Amino acid sequence: MKKTIKRVCALAAAACLAAAFGLPAFAQDTPPAVSCGAYVVMDADTGQILIEQNPDQKMYPASTTKIMTLGLTAQKTGGNWDESVTVSEEAVYSLLHTDSSHIALQPGEIVPLKDVVYGTQLASANDGANVLAAYIGGSIQGGVDAMNAQAQALGLTGTHFANPHGLYDPDHYTTARDLATITRWALQQPGFQDVFCYTGSWTMAPTNLQPQERYFACDDWLRVGNVCYREYAKGGKDGYHDMGGHSYVNYSEQDGVRLICVILGDASKKGRYYDACTLLDYCFGNFVRVELPDEGKRLPLDVQGGGGVLGQVQVKSTAASVLLHSGRTAEECTVQYALPEVWNLGQPLSAWQVVHIPAGEGQAESEVRLAMAADGLDELLAQAAEHSARQAQASSGSFTGLLAGAALAAVLLFGLLRVKPWKKLRKTAAAKPGGGVEFPILQWDGETTRMDSSIYRMPGRSGANGRGRQRK
Repeated sequence: MKKTIKRVCALAAAACLAAAFGLPAFAQDTPPAVSCGAYVVMDADTGQILIEQNPDQKMYPASTTKIMTLGLTAQKTGGNWDESVTVSEEAVYSLLHTDSSHIALQPGEIVPLKDVVYGTQLASANDGANVLAAYIGGSIQGGVDAMNAQAQALGLTGTHFANPHGLYDPDHYTTARDLATITRWALQQPGFQDVFCYTGSWTMAPTNLQPQERYFACDDWLRVGNVCYREYAKGGKDGYHDMGGHSYVNYSEQDGVRLICVILGDASKKGRYYDACTLLDYCFGNFVRVELPDEGKRLPLDVQGGGGVLGQVQVKSTAASVLLHSGRTAEECTVQYALPEVWNLGQPLSAWQVVHIPAGEGQAESEVRLAMAADGLDELLAQAAEHSARQAQASSGSFTGLLAGAALAAVLLFGLLRVKPWKKLRKTAAAKPGGGVEFPILQWDGETTRMDSSIYRMPGRSGANGRGRQRK
């Protein structure tokens, strides 16, 4: 076993030396051997898995846990770190006797949030992670609950968090696939990428309880110089404890291809970096971006709202982009469409175009899921609203009929507002001459259509006949 590990490390070191001295990477038909227990390399843009080893085996993430903690912090702040937080006793004293990495925070210390964020990333500060968890959820446990809720929202089935920092707990685990998915989500949060990709030194100014400056620095072999330095490496977070071994998550970009590499259960610090650069060299050297043309599918889907089916929309296919090993062709990929039986108005459209890439020729079996858009919703809602208004007018002044028509129109408008990413809302709900009340003017930009404005007037009394008018 020792000879095998030495041979793997030697091959990885040779690859690292070749890159360090500008030598061309050698092409391979199969992924290289590595020493870690599990790994995944994922396309950060689509979530496609390029290569994998034990991707769904539950393992201990150690300090790579902090990717979720930092991601939730970025989500809450919107990338604006310009506020201060107060360190609780629990954030400090819960780490006693743990031989924990920290930045010497003290109970009652008032510290800039930005310093805690960068200290958690660069120094892998467990006291910093505790402070961030309390900032996220009101308490450390509240922050952990938020982490598990986010994991559930991402559809992860092999992940559970027991703390915000990654110290050993038998109920604290993840998988290589799940951790890659968490990292992909975190990279989309405002400000996270700036922290995750920071390679400089950081100075924390004195505080109310600490008169001395504190210094942190990046120690990522792929980014700050070493035999494994890679120009394509942009961000990363490492971790270690005795039960989980060494872990590492890297984010890299080259020639428009963005990859996430997750390493879990490595035997040494050196091994995790060698494994990462070996796997990333393989993927950047052997995979190419392939565009799959739009098949031109238009699939009918019933829309339900206001107590019944309103009509149909057309759900349309789209072009797809996948990464294929140079020995593979686009013809090997297959496309399927996953649509609900009915689209309930006011709920997100859960319609997917699923591209399946079979295993073989140097890459893993994987899928790329693309959200599908719908055509004809605006017209359908406008027709339904007009129909409901006519029914109300036909009720010959019946107050009950008027209310029913107005209520259905409101439901339709609300559904349209919920399913469209609205851009601007301008209220004009004022009484008009001749009776009636206008609904707000709605303006937004949609994915497939653009509606500039729609004005609906609730029928009211107008003269002796009590009839109202509708204007579109």
